[in-house]
Amino acid sequence: MSQPNLDHPSPSRGLRTAPYRTRLAALGALLALTAVGATGCGGTDTGSRQEGRASGTTFESCGRTVELDRAPKRVAITTDAIADTLYALGVGDRIVAKTRGESAPAPELKERLAALPGLGTRNPNTEALIAARSDLLITDQVEKVSGKGGSPSVAELKRLGIATYVVGGGCAADLSADTSGLEALDADLRQLGAIFGVETRARALAGTLRGSLDEVRRRIAREPGREVAEISQVAGQLYVTTGGLADDVLERAGGKNVFADLPGQFAPVSAEQIVARNPQAIIVDDFTATAKGQNDAIAFLNRTFPTVDAVKKGRFLVIDAAKTGARGSTRPVEGVTEIARFLHPSTSRSR
Repeated sequence: MSQPNLDHPSPSRGLRTAPYRTRLAALGALLALTAVGATGCGGTDTGSRQEGRASGTTFESCGRTVELDRAPKRVAITTDAIADTLYALGVGDRIVAKTRGESAPAPELKERLAALPGLGTRNPNTEALIAARSDLLITDQVEKVSGKGGSPSVAELKRLGIATYVVGGGCAADLSADTSGLEALDADLRQLGAIFGVETRARALAGTLRGSLDEVRRRIAREPGREVAEISQVAGQLYVTTGGLADDVLERAGGKNVFADLPGQFAPVSAEQIVARNPQAIIVDDFTATAKGQNDAIAFLNRTFPTVDAVKKGRFLVIDAAKTGARGSTRPVEGVTEIARFLHPSTSRSR
């Protein structure tokens, strides 16, 4: 999940993506990270080696056409969560470097990713990319390859022989613009399948995720939407989810975002604004995905919102932030199930 960027206030919302039901039909794809792990997180790359025979490919990224003469062998990423999809596709062992990014790694990948060379805190460092001999950089936000704020530009990277792929939904210049929802992952799977020559595996993964999302949709079809606020805290400032991927995850899980009227993907708010809207439930994004982060978040809620019904009645969920808004990752699909189970516990079934 991209943390709210303090350098970019949110002016106007811009066009919203298609309504929930239209988005569901457009994507119709995505869930069950457990099943995903079984197909791709074991660390082997057999599927990609057997399937990927093409010598070159062409793909689209933020309106650019990129041509590769061969499948990438040395991949750099700008957030740990992108690794979820690459491992699920059987090409995770090609990741050679990463930035620290905003999202915590999946638990089963934490040690592997921690051992990789670093590219910087947020924007990738050009010299570090060269040192890692990267031939492809996959980023979750075009701003990170804009040439601004010390970041390299796409054109500069191309001159260095490093192709760039911006995962779906990451083409907005900043968080003031709304972006696509989960349907972008479906496009990412098609593109990444072509880039790495693992099209069959990508289609199978999309099918697994599609079945899982459809199952959630069926379970909550007769449930009323529950009013919910999704909050995060960055550098002491409170933010709420207002649009984009995280808002789509909420909708698919059967939530009604009480801050959907505010512009952009995230909006800075005061504690008083949250108290005034008195949501039925609260979801807190934890960027650390640790027990300490969860405990700190619960303490913050009890301390800051003791009069809000959601807190008084214990209707809050602290969730790995990558499960709500990590672009290019399979984890937000898992987030749909987790949030749906939280918002509509009566629809959950033991397995």
